Amino acid sequence: MLIAEMFLLVAVNERGHVSPWSGGSFVQAGLNGALLAELALNGQLTIADDRTIWAGETRPDDELLSDVYDAVRVHLQDRKAKRVISGLSRHIGGSWNRVVDRLVDDGVLGRVRLSALRPTRHPVLDTATHQAVLNQVRAAAAGEGLVRPDVAVVLALAGPCRLLERVAPERNMRDTARRQIARATAETPFAPSVAKIVDELVAAVAATATAIAAA
Repeated sequence: MLIAEMFLLVAVNERGHVSPWSGGSFVQAGLNGALLAELALNGQLTIADDRTIWAGETRPDDELLSDVYDAVRVHLQDRKAKRVISGLSRHIGGSWNRVVDRLVDDGVLGRVRLSALRPTRHPVLDTATHQAVLNQVRAAAAGEGLVRPDVAVVLALAGPCRLLERVAPERNMRDTARRQIARATAETPFAPSVAKIVDELVAAVAATATAIAAA
C-alpha cells in the first residue's frame, strides 16, 4: 500500500467522509506530499543544495508513481518543494481521484453515485484494512514502539493537514500526538538524503495548508 493510500484512509471515516475541520484542500496537499515522499523513500526523488526538487535516475514501475515521477521530470523539476506540492495534482489527473481509484480497484473503498447532482461517495468496504492503517498510525501517535518510515510520513503529514482528531481520537492523547507529529521524521532512521527531502516536503505541505487556511 502506498503512503498516499494510507494517508487517505486515515483522513476518511467509515462512510468515506473527510472531516469538515480538515477538508478536501488540506487532504489534497497531504496526498501530494505523500506521493512525492514515496518517490524519495525509493530513491527516485532528490533535493539539490539550493533546495530544488529533482527526479532521480530510475523511473518507478508503479503506474501512479511513474506518473508522479514524469510530472516532476517534465513539468516541476528544479522548483522548490512548495511549488512542486501545489503543481503536482493537475499533472497527474488529480491526486484525490488517482488514489481513490486505486483503493476502489482494490476493494478497500466503494463508489456510490446516487444522482448527477450529488457527489460520488466512497464508503469503506474493507473495514479490516481501514482499521489496520488507523491502528498503525494511532500507535505511532501514542509513541508506542518503533515507527516504520511510511507510517512516520503519514503521521508527519497529519498535523498540518488537520487530522489530529483522526490520529488521536481520545482528547487526552492529543498532546502526546502533537509531540509525536513534531518528531515523526526526526526519530525515524531515514537515510540522510531521504530525511532532508522528506522534511522539505512536510514543511511545504504545512506552508500550503497555512495558505489554504488564510485564504
